[in-house]
Amino acid sequence: MRKTLSWSVLFAVLFLLPYSQLSAQQDEDVYEPGTVWSLTFIRTAPNQSDNYLKDLSKTWVSSMEEAKAEGLILDYKILSGNAANDDDYNLILMIENKNMASFDPDKDRKAKWDAINKKVREQMGDKFDTVVKNYDSIRHMNGTKLMRELHLKK
Repeated sequence: MRKTLSWSVLFAVLFLLPYSQLSAQQDEDVYEPGTVWSLTFIRTAPNQSDNYLKDLSKTWVSSMEEAKAEGLILDYKILSGNAANDDDYNLILMIENKNMASFDPDKDRKAKWDAINKKVREQMGDKFDTVVKNYDSIRHMNGTKLMRELHLKK
């Protein structure tokens, strides 16, 4: 009987105690989750960055301003820098969203985005299609990525 009890205690100490400590450590996260950023990496053709940015101000920036006013996004930014090599990007288009749930399918959100796109198209008139078609010749999209902002705890 004593052997069985001592084996049970030994089992509990060796196998269960480490898991309880691990669980306690996992509860103490080292960061607070922040907003979620949608990043688009762009490589503009040689000497075309200014033309691309000019066109973006009419299409993308107009859409982002409307989306921000509608509460669909929190903010947006454009970062510019030198490409490290021929395959690298020189612009990053960033859109800040409240959380991952803001990417879930939602009829109301889709309707708002559709209305924004329609408004921007109407404001630009015939120029919209020309500007958007021109994107293919002055830029290459190197990909997109979703990343969460982290706020480290002290």
